[in-house]
Amino acid sequence: MRHWLAMIIVGAFGVIGMSALGQPPPAKAPTFPPVNPAVAKLDITITGLDGPGFALAAGGEPELVIAACENGTIQVFKKDTIAAFKGGTGKPEILKGHQGPVRALAWNGGAVLASVGADKKINFWKMPEGKITQSGTVDYRVRSAAMSKDGKFVATAGESDVIQLWDTSSGKPTTKLTDKMDWTLCVAFSDDGKQLLSGDLQGVVRLWDVPAGKKIKDLPAKPVPAPKIPIDPVPATSVVFAPDGKTVVIGTADGPVHFVTLADGKIARTLTGHTSPVTGLVFHPSGTLMASCSKDRTVKLWNLTAPAPLKSLDGHTAWIEGIAFIEQGTKLTSVGADQTIRIWDLADLAKKK
Repeated sequence: MRHWLAMIIVGAFGVIGMSALGQPPPAKAPTFPPVNPAVAKLDITITGLDGPGFALAAGGEPELVIAACENGTIQVFKKDTIAAFKGGTGKPEILKGHQGPVRALAWNGGAVLASVGADKKINFWKMPEGKITQSGTVDYRVRSAAMSKDGKFVATAGESDVIQLWDTSSGKPTTKLTDKMDWTLCVAFSDDGKQLLSGDLQGVVRLWDVPAGKKIKDLPAKPVPAPKIPIDPVPATSVVFAPDGKTVVIGTADGPVHFVTLADGKIARTLTGHTSPVTGLVFHPSGTLMASCSKDRTVKLWNLTAPAPLKSLDGHTAWIEGIAFIEQGTKLTSVGADQTIRIWDLADLAKKK
């Protein structure tokens, strides 16, 4: 009895660092350097891309910024390479493996980067070495690709009614996700890799069960009753899961960005500010800030509860195709058809002091 009572007392006061159920206490949420979107400004412009930049990826250790280019190359920038562009001396590492434009990149920052080109080839690269380990082919032109957070799967989609899943380690195709759908313009995995979002030319966003290989539902939910006069479809051009895992964000071809609740498929709110197709959506690692980019040549920073952007970042002279947060979220990088990568500084200098 005394031993039993002692265990209860120790557990209650947390002396051994365990919860009352004998489990470790929950891990603390990671902290990130302070940022202030209101003072965000252009820091570095990287010039000399191999034609317009069609896709952007960032991550890894050491951190890399990777651009997919129109003329068949992938350009890799290390932190010191990026900094060297301030003095006009930066030179990227060039990866060659495609004939023609490199249309999409998929990367979780791990050991394998996937690239897909207009040549209908998918290459799997060992990173940071930049060596091709596996290659495959698809029978349609790919418009979008995504990698699961754990790096196990890649999804490719495009001018077809099929979304192809790939095993990253072997470079082999696995499950095909099919439905009566138009060309797929964008795909994104949930954090646990068990669900996939896809958006098509008709504006239909589909939620897929990845392990089961089947569609769960269409998003947003169709109005009931359906309108008597069909509404002209607006393509869904970018998709992403929100950090809460209960909401998805859809960027459209006419500019609005919709937040859709997964439980009921209804639009919860809409952000307006872009005037052309939204080509990229990304959340700050803290989950409290979102960035979007568009063919209107702007990057916009959003407070998730406000309908208007906190800040519009202007500087690209042609449409923007991709964005990513880097350096623990203190900077944002964007790539555009003006053959540049731009690095935007969001650091809150007042809180650094």
